Amino acid sequence: MNPFPALYDAHHADYNEDIPFYLELVRQYGEPILELGCGTGRVLHALRNCGYTVIGFDIDLAMLRYLRNRATAQVFCADMTAFGLASAFRLALLPCNTYSTFNSAQRSVLLRNVRRCLQYGGAFVTSFPNPALLNALSPKGESELEEVVFHPQTGNPIQVSTAWQRRGEWFEIQWAYDQLFPSGKVERYTYRQAYALEEVSLFLKEIEEGGFCIRASFGHFDKRPLTSFSPSVILIAEKLDR
Repeated sequence: MNPFPALYDAHHADYNEDIPFYLELVRQYGEPILELGCGTGRVLHALRNCGYTVIGFDIDLAMLRYLRNRATAQVFCADMTAFGLASAFRLALLPCNTYSTFNSAQRSVLLRNVRRCLQYGGAFVTSFPNPALLNALSPKGESELEEVVFHPQTGNPIQVSTAWQRRGEWFEIQWAYDQLFPSGKVERYTYRQAYALEEVSLFLKEIEEGGFCIRASFGHFDKRPLTSFSPSVILIAEKLDR
């Protein structure tokens, strides 16, 4: 059994600062909602619990199985660069720092697929780590303890540590999950993810060239302005009528 979904879910279970932001967008743009890369369902379940119609997909079957074991949900397995859906959605969400894990060519295909599934006037909303902030960090960060969470199935504590390294035009972060057993045994699972370090202006340009109009950009989910010191880039882009 793949241990990662339970570890990922435990790590992010208490993170909810983005949920009010997404709920406000649903009230503005309407439903149904499509969530790309829904993972273990943190955002999807929050929206469904408020009565909204949400469909999610992810390329990772283990994550989807974990999601479905927690609660009923409309989900399917697909690749963001290869899915096709009818133009039925008012809102397409790509949360959880996923957009900049793709290269420019992949993002172009992703945007084309998202545009096809949105109604005119519908919105594509995404967030990803601020490249300007990542570039300002030292080239390498040694592993440091981030937090301690508890495994949702065993109840054992999990020490979550992070390290990073800049590799050319990419910023790679490594998470180490150390599950501590009562016997003294330590079971480690390591996960790595790389984020593109292109300038924010290039991300904006590619979204606009993909048939969208950037309606707003923020650096925080409380709508504070985007600056070079903001932790995130949060974009709201509407599908143009063309």
